[in-house]
Amino acid sequence: MTDTSRLLQLAVEDNIAWCSRICSAHGSNETRSSEAWANLAISPPFYPNIITREKGVQNEVVELTHKVREANHSRKWGIKDSFGDLTLTEQGFERIVAGHWYGGTVSNGESVGWKTVTSPAELHLWERAWGSPDDTIFPSTLLEDQRITFWFKGELSAIESGFISFDTGFSLGLSNWFSIKSQSFAQMAVLQAAGPSSQGLPIVCWSRDDISDEDMGLAKLGPLQVWISQ
Repeated sequence: MTDTSRLLQLAVEDNIAWCSRICSAHGSNETRSSEAWANLAISPPFYPNIITREKGVQNEVVELTHKVREANHSRKWGIKDSFGDLTLTEQGFERIVAGHWYGGTVSNGESVGWKTVTSPAELHLWERAWGSPDDTIFPSTLLEDQRITFWFKGELSAIESGFISFDTGFSLGLSNWFSIKSQSFAQMAVLQAAGPSSQGLPIVCWSRDDISDEDMGLAKLGPLQVWISQ
C-alpha cells in the first residue's frame, strides 16, 4: 500500500468515526461492513446516512438506500461517496458536492490566537458562530469526549473563526472550519493549531476547496462526492 493509499484510508475511516460519533450523540442505529458505514436512523443536519469504505460498492450502496429510506421517508438525507465512483441519479439522488480528501504529517507550528471550548455555554456560542440551524448539532456531551476539541479565534462574544479536531488514535481529523471574515483554510492557520495537537499522527480532512499545502505537508489524496436524496 502506498503512502497516499494509506492516508486516504485513514481519512475515510477517520471521517466515518467522526460522523458515527455525532450521530450516536443524537441516537443512531448504525451498521457497518467492509463496503460501507450507515446510520439507519435520522442523522443530524449536514451529516450523511451512508459513507462508503471501498471503491466499487455501487450495488451495496443501492441496497443500503432502501433500508435508510425507511427512517428518512419524509426528509432529505445524504451519502458520502468516499471514492467519487458512484452513480446515484437513477436512485433519486443529486450530487451536490465534489471535493477531495487531504492528509499528511504536519510539522509542528504555533497555535497563536487559537483557544478551545471548555463549557456548554461556550459550545453554544461556537455553534452559533459556525452557523448551526435552530436544532443543536453538537450537544454538550461531546465535551466529555477527550478525543474532540472545538477550536476558536476571537472573543466568545465575537468568534472570528473555528474548527473541530477529532483524535482517533491513528489520525487527527479536522472538520467544520469556518471564518466570519471569509478567510481561507491557510489564512486561518488551522494547521498551525492542529500540528502540535497531532503529536506526530497524520492529519486528515476533506474539502471542496483546494487546501493542499506542501510547506506544511498536507497533500491531495483522492476525490469524493456527496449525494442528497430528492
